[in-house]
Amino acid sequence: MSMFKSEWDESLSAEDKAFLSDLENGRGLFEQLGATLQGPMRFWSYLITFTTFLMFIATVYSGWQAFHAVELRETILWSAAVIVLFMMVGFSKNWLFERMNLLSVLTELKALELRVVQLSEREN
Repeated sequence: MSMFKSEWDESLSAEDKAFLSDLENGRGLFEQLGATLQGPMRFWSYLITFTTFLMFIATVYSGWQAFHAVELRETILWSAAVIVLFMMVGFSKNWLFERMNLLSVLTELKALELRVVQLSEREN
């Protein structure tokens, strides 16, 4: 038990205390998006972001083509492409926002862990 307690006491460093004080201010949308572009999943975050941008451009292009199509069949096909691409953009954005949510939950868990350490220090 004493070994476990010493690990907790050592883990509350100045960096952890700064993390807790910074957490009180909260993080904005762009800070959270920036956090998804760091860490071990950054490759996937960059890939999804780039792919989402390309799909958005393709959606706008398909909408433009559907608007200027001459035949009914072309209009229907381009419009179907708009719907499918728009859904793909939505799913990609959902992945990014779920990643942001996961990082936010992990941050809160870290804050809880540090608060437990602080409470255990006060008891001693």
